[in-house]
Amino acid sequence: MAAHHRQPLHTPPDTNNASDYAFGDSDQLPSPLIFRLVQRSAVPPSEKAKHADRKAVYCGVREFSSEEGHVGVPEWLMRDAGLVAGDSVAVEFVRPEKGLFAQLQALDGAAKQIGDLRALLEAHMRSKLTALAVGETFQVPVGGMNRPLSFSVVALEPMNVVDIVDTDLSVDIVHADGSVINSQMDDDSIGELVPGVAHNLEVTGGQSRIFQLHIPAQIKSTDVVVTCQSGGDVSVCASRLVRNVSILDNTWFDYSLPSQQPKRLRIEHNELPSGSNNVYVSIIGFAAATRATVEVHFDAHRKAESTVLAETALEVGSNESVCTNCGSNVPKDRFIMHQTVCERHNSKCQHCPRVFKRGSVEFEQHWHCNICTEAGDVDDRDKHIYFSHTPHACSCNPVHMYASVIELTAHRRTECPERLIECQYCHTNVAQGSLPTTAEAILRGQHEHEWSCGSRSISCVKCKAYVPIRQVKTHMQLHEMKEQRARANIVPCVNRECARERGDNPLGLCAICFGPLYSGQHDPDNQRLLKRLARTMHSQLTSGCGSKQCKNLHCASGRANVSNDAVPLTQTAAAAMLIPVLKAYAPLATATNGYLIIDYSGIDLHLCI
Repeated sequence: MAAHHRQPLHTPPDTNNASDYAFGDSDQLPSPLIFRLVQRSAVPPSEKAKHADRKAVYCGVREFSSEEGHVGVPEWLMRDAGLVAGDSVAVEFVRPEKGLFAQLQALDGAAKQIGDLRALLEAHMRSKLTALAVGETFQVPVGGMNRPLSFSVVALEPMNVVDIVDTDLSVDIVHADGSVINSQMDDDSIGELVPGVAHNLEVTGGQSRIFQLHIPAQIKSTDVVVTCQSGGDVSVCASRLVRNVSILDNTWFDYSLPSQQPKRLRIEHNELPSGSNNVYVSIIGFAAATRATVEVHFDAHRKAESTVLAETALEVGSNESVCTNCGSNVPKDRFIMHQTVCERHNSKCQHCPRVFKRGSVEFEQHWHCNICTEAGDVDDRDKHIYFSHTPHACSCNPVHMYASVIELTAHRRTECPERLIECQYCHTNVAQGSLPTTAEAILRGQHEHEWSCGSRSISCVKCKAYVPIRQVKTHMQLHEMKEQRARANIVPCVNRECARERGDNPLGLCAICFGPLYSGQHDPDNQRLLKRLARTMHSQLTSGCGSKQCKNLHCASGRANVSNDAVPLTQTAAAAMLIPVLKAYAPLATATNGYLIIDYSGIDLHLCI
């Protein structure tokens, strides 16, 4: 069973070499490797019968990296077996039958809140579990939830211990009270947003109300409008995947200040996948209790928001002057009177161009942040400081601090390993995992889970070859390209590492592959061309092309990238590999128009592109 955090346990001396005789005379290890793990204490033989009921667990092998006489076991498996670090265990190789049926019992009522529980279980059991035993308990992490779901194995067929690797396992899931768990979410705490229906709610600081919003495919834009009553404030967040939408885990948000009313969250059509979608909207209270009204509008035309002051000053006329207090353009014949009255009744903010009535409540409540250029009312200070200037740490790395909630939210929506995604291969909502490290994963934009999930192989329906799931689309495109070439009578390049159309040159290569071998020298008998080909192939076999992404087994670099144990070819061995290719091209040196009589189909040429 796979695990990331392992604790060392000790195996007794007589079990260290058990695998030497458990597998028989076969040169290959059985797949999967399943072991029975049970605590073993130093007790006299006469008392061993008293300890025969010790709980055993069944597990697979993640990797062979532990020290001699030690075995690494995940913490949840140790808890299930009643083990602690340093215990002595007996490890026995077993071969249980393939599982046909399993009945699982959800030990947590939150299981009813999962949209597709079967798909979630299938993804977890395929990637994390090797065997199931009646009575054992395992946990399934769920993206968007603070704690994993626990499941107990109630019944199995055909035995009490079964192998679940590469088998069609029928699973029944029941609740703790015996009721069957449906695949649809059943939670009365979630409201439903419908256009034309207003919802009145009350939330206190830190609490939230969650609504479900169904957006039809033909809708171009959706506006969620929240109007707070006097003396309160909320934040509006939404997500398509995260049910428990929060300040940190969301896709769309409105963190506007209390003085900025109403709150408006817009979801554009191009921000959603094709088809209709369900979106979870969360209204989160800030500080005091707040009463608010929530409405939703489809395809609403937003009015241009007016600004307090224009960005550019009005052009001053020839008979006008600018008031130094309010900045207005005033006719010169009334300028002195205007300025006297203006300075007596109006006050200008020292930090911004806004002008207020002297002694007014609005002027007294006017506030400027002393860290940035944000301005608003005094009631806006606490929320602005919390969201914009208070450091926060992410649970994925508590050591690193982000300067604000805004930066932390951006991290949680992009590279955070705990970010919830809908896997394109197993179609479950899971954490994306750590950042990619390989070039292909980076180009595909896939993190740990999708990269691992896409590594599973399936058989091609056309050629029966086993292809990783993430490469199925490209593989089928190659079949389509071959079929198109066959219909159009397109002849491919002789180079087995290339898929382009053959060009008009003696070697039967495409223009890209023939380019490095081309020379403008007079060469009627192709002798110089064959020498350049021999030098290129010999250098490729002995020195390599130097590319870290090369997978060509006829290249020193490609062999080193594929296997760390690859041995470089000697000069003699490389020359021997050239002989069949040069013999096939031998007619070029004697025929006037030799490349027309060459049998290119028998040439095994592998040039790095």
